[in-house]
Amino acid sequence: MLKKSANILIGIFCVLNISAQEVLTIDNAIKLGLEKNYDVLISKNNIEISKAQNNLGNAGMSPQVSLNGNLNMANVNSHQEFNTGTVQDRTGAASSNLGASLNVSWTIFDGLRMFAVKKRLTQTEQLSSIQLKEQMEITIQEIILAYYNIVRINELIKAANQNLEIYAERKKLAKVKMEIGSDSKVDLLLTQSDENKAKSAILQLQLELVTAKASLNNLLVRSVDTEFKTGDSIIANYNPVLEDLKKTAEKSNSLMMISKQNELIINQTITEARSANLPFVQLNGAYNFTRAQSQAGIIFLNQQQGLNGGITASWLLFNGNRNNKLVKERQINLLNQKYITEQTKQSLDAMVYITYQGFLTNKKILELEKQNLADSKEVLDVSLERYKIGKTNLLETIETQKNLEDAQTRYINALYNVKKAETELLRANGTLVK
Repeated sequence: MLKKSANILIGIFCVLNISAQEVLTIDNAIKLGLEKNYDVLISKNNIEISKAQNNLGNAGMSPQVSLNGNLNMANVNSHQEFNTGTVQDRTGAASSNLGASLNVSWTIFDGLRMFAVKKRLTQTEQLSSIQLKEQMEITIQEIILAYYNIVRINELIKAANQNLEIYAERKKLAKVKMEIGSDSKVDLLLTQSDENKAKSAILQLQLELVTAKASLNNLLVRSVDTEFKTGDSIIANYNPVLEDLKKTAEKSNSLMMISKQNELIINQTITEARSANLPFVQLNGAYNFTRAQSQAGIIFLNQQQGLNGGITASWLLFNGNRNNKLVKERQINLLNQKYITEQTKQSLDAMVYITYQGFLTNKKILELEKQNLADSKEVLDVSLERYKIGKTNLLETIETQKNLEDAQTRYINALYNVKKAETELLRANGTLVK
């Protein structure tokens, strides 16, 4: 009685433990990943850095203001002879010089370089935003595949446990037949061996499940042993059109957007280099204060203060063609970047086409495997009934059950492959991040 009560309590505890586990939906997993994933956080911080760098001061548009000061003191022995014939000797004559200035300089024209720099800083900030989008897409794709891999393994375990029940039924039939003498002990031993193999396969799947959950927890930046439950279905209802995919991918794919943005940035560096061929104009102003005292000499105190201002202009006429060579170098860099953009587009078109064809093929395979699964279940039911009444032998039943197990595995894997191809297509056309 005590043993029975203990078993009931253990059963209740297991049920409560399972129900207490977190139910993690795919939407919540993505939300959590985007909030905590370190790669995403680093990309967000890079945007903040770009924003901080994108200002008028870094572009050279703001005036520069500096405050300077100096104080010099001395104690000297002095001997001075003047043209009047006067001779002056002083021992330990003290002197001091005090100076302070407030200086302002403002570049009002630098060959339009400041405007090119400001535009480049803005484009760099925009590039950081695109790079964040790319990192979010990578993270979302990894989370989706990791999440549905867990669903896939859970479905395989569920199917394996259902098959284990069939093995148990076969084992009972084989034992009864052996006891009444209609079959030998060989059938019972074969069934026992198949049952053990099935149990071993379930243990292996459970280990795969632990690994898959740890991988997802790692992506979500939480303890790898955090327990949770997922949904139990893989829904694939995406029906894209190839031509639409190509058009969308060219406009919204992150790699394409990054490459085009780099073209704009390099183009601005060319404008910056060309600015050196134009005049440079700068306004200057200052407020100066000086005070000099000396116990030796004709002037014992000299103090000055006041404003001054002016304008500086310069024009670099020749520097060994270094600047022209710099312009040419950056023009070549721009050409190379355009080649990279074309190469990216070519690779993207190929990837979209191949993934799309794989998506269609996997959908066809899924339909076939769905039918195979239904047929295999029906065949096994018939085979078990025939085996019960002795119209077939155990080998036929073993074969039909193996066909069912293979059909279950192929169907579940086909469903996962469709979801995988769907996710790759969504990332290619830039729609994983809304």
